[in-house]
Amino acid sequence: MFVTTSFSNHYGPITGLSPIIKIRWVDDGSLVASGVMSEVGNGFYTYDFYAYDITKNYAVLCDGVSLPDGDRYKFLSTGEYGPIINNVDLLSDDTDALSLLIKKILINKLELEDGDTQNWVLYDDDGTTVLLKWNVTDKFDDIILQKAFDVSRRTRGM
Repeated sequence: MFVTTSFSNHYGPITGLSPIIKIRWVDDGSLVASGVMSEVGNGFYTYDFYAYDITKNYAVLCDGVSLPDGDRYKFLSTGEYGPIINNVDLLSDDTDALSLLIKKILINKLELEDGDTQNWVLYDDDGTTVLLKWNVTDKFDDIILQKAFDVSRRTRGM
């Protein structure tokens, strides 16, 4: 996976840098990769994080080193969909498969069904095969009970 970021200030893109990247595994804080980012052009810089695992969460710090503090640091994170990817057995570094899953999450049929557990249901492209199920809770982590015969729906293609 390529980690890409840009550096700029109020004058525009900043070129000619040698930014340092540090990537940490969120679970234990261990440093899993570091190095110098390559300039792509127009203030963009990239780093090939070849050890990337889509099922893990990473915290990324990109340091513009020679820049003033206000422009120097870029923070990124990855791994938001790791648990979902595990649930649907997409344990590869296949960007197309990950993109397809994200597309399904964003546009496929989604229902909040009767009951209080596993009642948030995402359907596959056919509109009937269950792809994922979640528990629905409020901001206090209390279960939200969907009343019987009061199904909330988002149809495919929204």
